[in-house]
Amino acid sequence: LWAFFPSGCLRIIRNAFNTLNRAAAIWNSRIQWPRCSRFLINTYRGYTTLVLQDKEKTEFLLSKEGVGQGDPLFMLMYAAAVMPLIKSLSNPSNWIQNWYADDSSCIAKLTHLRDWFDKLCERGPQYGYYPEVDKCIVIVDSNHESEARSAFEHLGVKVVKGYRFLGGFIGDHDSTKSFIQKKIMELTNSIAKLSKVAELQPQAAFSALTKSLQFEWSYLQRILPNFDDEYVPIQDAVNQMFWPAVFAGTISNQEHRLFTLPARMGGMGVRNPVETSKIAFATSRAGTSNIVDAIKGCKQFSTPDHSIQMSEAASAMHKILQQNDEDKLTSVLATVDPNTRRAITRSVGSKSSSWLTVMPIALHHFDLSATEFRDSLALRYHRPLLKAPANCDGCGDVFNMTHALDCRKGGLVIQRHNEVRDALGDLASLAYKDVIREPIVQEANDACGIPSLVADLSIRGVWQSQTVALFDIRVIDTDAPSYLHRDVASILSSAEEEKKRKYNDAAEARRASFTPIVVSVDGVLGREAECFIQLLANKIAQKWKKTYAEVAGWIRARLSFAILRATNVCLRGCRTKWRSGTGFDDGAGL
Repeated sequence: LWAFFPSGCLRIIRNAFNTLNRAAAIWNSRIQWPRCSRFLINTYRGYTTLVLQDKEKTEFLLSKEGVGQGDPLFMLMYAAAVMPLIKSLSNPSNWIQNWYADDSSCIAKLTHLRDWFDKLCERGPQYGYYPEVDKCIVIVDSNHESEARSAFEHLGVKVVKGYRFLGGFIGDHDSTKSFIQKKIMELTNSIAKLSKVAELQPQAAFSALTKSLQFEWSYLQRILPNFDDEYVPIQDAVNQMFWPAVFAGTISNQEHRLFTLPARMGGMGVRNPVETSKIAFATSRAGTSNIVDAIKGCKQFSTPDHSIQMSEAASAMHKILQQNDEDKLTSVLATVDPNTRRAITRSVGSKSSSWLTVMPIALHHFDLSATEFRDSLALRYHRPLLKAPANCDGCGDVFNMTHALDCRKGGLVIQRHNEVRDALGDLASLAYKDVIREPIVQEANDACGIPSLVADLSIRGVWQSQTVALFDIRVIDTDAPSYLHRDVASILSSAEEEKKRKYNDAAEARRASFTPIVVSVDGVLGREAECFIQLLANKIAQKWKKTYAEVAGWIRARLSFAILRATNVCLRGCRTKWRSGTGFDDGAGL
């Protein structure tokens, strides 16, 4: 079998979209696409006016051929117009065609291939399709290269042993290997450049790698099999250049393995390309089997069947990856110290990793400074803080992460609490109108020994229509020394029960309900907080006419960033009182 494809023309005047026979295209749309034919006729029966204006005069050009490349339906219009040409060239017993936009290709024996090419050159101009011979490529095996040259070279067609095709590559093993090595070298250079960016903007560089760059090598893996070892330079570049730049420190081998896991399992979501190469190609081949069979002429293409096949292939791949990830996580957890194990385990399955998986969009307050991002990573993986002082500036004790999160000097712990309260209040105001901060639940009565009680938020209509729901927030450092012998869920649950004992009776006396909102410093939510977030997401989704999953993910991300920023106040804030240059401690005297 021999592959042939004339590549899409690069010259505008010969572009197939511009040279398409418009009259034939409109007529063929009546047959190929009757449901849309009237719209296409109304769109293209007149000539589009192109205005060419300079200082001296204005001229007009009338677009009489081709499809409008600003038209949203131009690709479908082009497909309806070129389908008769494709069908007239169809001959499944002798060759197999594959068309993509204005690129045509065919696989056949050499004699049949020449026959197909001659017919394409003869019939194509009738439809406005003009193959450019000097841009046509014939890919052959080395054993038949001389025969191919005698059949095609006198026409000006290039004869090669390997060439790019639709983002992939067709050819012998050596040519394919050379192509993929070149691509991997380009990707490695891109990782090196991202590593330079990560020194100043680690979150932006991390998003670029996870949201864009790694999909380039995963695409290569889906289309080119049996090149697993060629991806070693990519993984080495990620481990040796990128992660040290993001964390601004050395990375252990256990962390390298951990970072290849998805964020929901405690990793960073950057897969090891050496490990995913085989499964990526197998999944791609299984998912596209219906399209391949349709191109070969073995069956009629069915969109529902293709969707089902793709879903089944993706599901099978996810099951394999899930099992591999669980095994790797178990292996990593067995080799790290107890404190790191506790931190990693806390992030697994807690839905607290959304801040790692969203784009750093400043409009939604999803962007973190370099210090904030690295401190959040240190909290997630129990790594030491960078450039931390030796002693606390508030109390003088030894400064570390645990002390920073728990020291009450300077009011930073209260400030952390207030920032989380304000963020939750802002989110609640998107769904409910009557949102009040710091409502008085119970007035103080010194004679009866009744203390005053002030909640953090009151919201009308949350659990029951027109009924006030009171909320009080607590942010807990679950790694504090007194909590190390307990799991995170029990710590959060105990804090919820403590809040209920304090507020329930007073809330019921005011005909209100009470809900404790307990979160950890790294964004793990208590059970009551989870219920409220789900209800809030459902309410906003109905109001905005969005899906629940989309809104819930956005709310979790907003809350996660608010908690991380509030936590960073304790890690980097000043605990000594600021004095005014006027001689007053604050502005009250002025």
